[in-house]
Amino acid sequence: MANSWDDVAQSWDSEASTHIYADKAFESLLKFVDVKGKHILDFGCGTGLLSQRLSPMVKDIVALDSSEAMIEQLDMKELPNVEPVVDMLTRGLVAMHPAFRAQFDVVVASSVCSFVPSYSEVADIVYSLLNEGGYFVHWDWLSDVDEPGGMTIAHTEQVLTSVGFSQVEVLTPFEIDTPHGSLTVLMALAKK
Repeated sequence: MANSWDDVAQSWDSEASTHIYADKAFESLLKFVDVKGKHILDFGCGTGLLSQRLSPMVKDIVALDSSEAMIEQLDMKELPNVEPVVDMLTRGLVAMHPAFRAQFDVVVASSVCSFVPSYSEVADIVYSLLNEGGYFVHWDWLSDVDEPGGMTIAHTEQVLTSVGFSQVEVLTPFEIDTPHGSLTVLMALAKK
């Protein structure tokens, strides 16, 4: 998968809908979670559009993406409190990489979870990375079936609850007009 993301990295920020998505995700996050001064993991950060919006408000961000080309685009934004990491989110990475030595207050993932090989495994790893009372917030395309690129509300709630999150809420806070038509965004709010 990384190669396909590498292929679109250079033109990613020039697509208007990617900025609209990042703006709306950022706005919806601020409605529910106080991010001021927090230690954040931006999982599947891409070119860093969400990190760019969060950076002025938060303590620091670990920006993780499996695409080296996406991280190169993030690096060009020169965000002083953002530490980029090129890798997949795995237990091995968490155990070995210095960026993961401290627990996170908030983990965000914008249009990522529906593309990972195992959403339940990722949710379990994220749960282990969060401070007590911390939040995992992710946005993905709403779908009638779980498929690459889309998630159902029921499956999202089931997975997040099963890994141990004490409060789980799944919303549909906005729609985006894309080159593929108008799509509804699913937002999952899970508190440890």
